[in-house]
Order: sequence, then structure tokens, then C-alpha cells
Amino acid sequence: LCIFVFYCCRTNRTIGGNFTIFAALARTDVWLYQTGVMFDFPRPTMPNMVSIAGHMADEVKPLSEDLEKFMQSSGDAGVVIVTFGSMIAAMPAELADMLAAAFARLPQKVVWRYAGTPPPSLGTNTRTMDWVPQSDLLAHPKTKAFVSHCGYNGISEAMYHGVPLIGMPLFGDQHDNIARVVARGMAVTLDIHAVTSEEVYQTITTVISDPKFKEKAKYVSTISRDQPQSPMERAIWWIEHVIKHGGLPHLKSRAVELPFYQYYLLDVLALIVTVIAVILLVVWKCCLCACGICKRGGNHIKQKTM
Repeated sequence: LCIFVFYCCRTNRTIGGNFTIFAALARTDVWLYQTGVMFDFPRPTMPNMVSIAGHMADEVKPLSEDLEKFMQSSGDAGVVIVTFGSMIAAMPAELADMLAAAFARLPQKVVWRYAGTPPPSLGTNTRTMDWVPQSDLLAHPKTKAFVSHCGYNGISEAMYHGVPLIGMPLFGDQHDNIARVVARGMAVTLDIHAVTSEEVYQTITTVISDPKFKEKAKYVSTISRDQPQSPMERAIWWIEHVIKHGGLPHLKSRAVELPFYQYYLLDVLALIVTVIAVILLVVWKCCLCACGICKRGGNHIKQKTM
């Protein structure tokens, strides 16, 4: 409900007039959505729903000279990428110090997107940055693991590039996101509000040292990449297809045109409840009549006996 209200307000603000989110849904000819077969669980979809999962991760750019040098300096140990998204660039000092202490114990180098004051426990192996080229870092061969808040973009990029995850979800859909990746066997999850520095260190070490996480991540990446065309090519084809034919009414579900009580079968439910109520009322009345007849019959027999 909150998400619906949010988009209604945004629609009114950006488009204005009497145009509503319901009107947008009814007029949509094709849906381009980001989730793919390795993120979503199997579910039925409409023919005008087209997955473009991975479209943000398939174009990898080279790192800056300075950052590339840092990545290469990690040697065989590799690098751990840490980011908690644009909304959590800085965090409480105690939490940041706890994480920094865990990262400092790792043999790997660490690239951490962190905009606050450097924590006292920050190790020499850790480099903090206000912003990181996340997808480019995840695609780097030196990257061994990804510590993330489990936003969808980071999750999808890690899946596309085959990088095992240590998830610390904060709010919203992030708990659901990491649960889906854990189900694929390429991630573990920690409670950022209760975890200790030792647990963070041990979890990262386990994910990097246990080959099953990398194998599962590689499998997910292979399936995600094995497509007849790139996600962007698919998106372009469908957009041009809609423009070329002036819409695709034959692919659109009529469900979006139904009033809410029909969409949720409330009218059918009301009919069923009414029928059941009538039947119960008839049965109840019949029982009352039967009890009345039996009672009058008993009184009549008593009068004859007397």
C-alpha cells in the first residue's frame, strides 16, 4: 500500500492532470523488468513481460590506474568489495569501527565505499572511497567476495559476475533479495544490528575459502549470461516492436481493466458467502420447526396419558 501511494504521488507530480497509476498500468504495452530466472523463483508471467536482467552489468569499463594498481597489489589473496549503497554511505561510528576491525584481519585487500571519518580500527589493507565503480570492481578477476546491504542492483551485478556474497540487509526489499541469493547457494546473511567483528571476519573467510560458494556463483553467472541476445538488445527490440505496430493489444491482459472487486474476486466471494448464509439460515429454520413439532407432539402425548 505504501509503495502504491508513493507511485501515485510521483505520477501526479511528474505528469499531472487526471493521469493515474491505474491509467498507466492499463495503457502499458510491454513491461521491461530487471529480475531474471536466477533471481526470481518460478512463477507465471504475461507474454508482454520481458526480462532485461543484467543490462547494467554487461558493459564493464577498465578501472582507474590508481585503483587497478591497488587491486593488483592484492596478489593471490584477492580483494573484498564492501558497499552499503548510496543511502548508507556513512554509518554509526561504533558499527563502522566494528566492521573495520574485521576487515583489518583479512589477508585480502578491501575496497570499502565509506564517506565518514575513517574508523580507528581501519587497517592498512583497507581503502575507503566516497564512490566506487561497483560493477567494474565485481567484474575484476581479483575480486573474491562482496559485502553488501543487498540492494537489487548490487545483488544482480554480483550474480552476473559470479561473486559470492555476504549480505547484511538493512530495510525494505533487501531481506527478500538476500534470501533469494542464499537459496542459490552463493551467499550467506548476517544481522548487521547484532553481528560481532569476529562473526564478520569468520563469515568472510568461510565464503572465500569454501569452494562451494564460488562454484555456485559461477553457475549462476553462467546461466545469467547464456542468452540469445544481450539484455539491452532485447529491450531495444521490444521497444521498436511496440512503436512499429502502434501497440500490442493482443499481448495485454484485460485484468488491468477490471475494477478491484472483480480482480480480487470479491463479487464471487460475496455470492458464495450469501449462498452459504442462505443455506445455513434455511437449515436453522428447519431445525427450529422440527424442534417445535417434536415439542408439540410430546405435549399432546402427555395430555392423552393424563
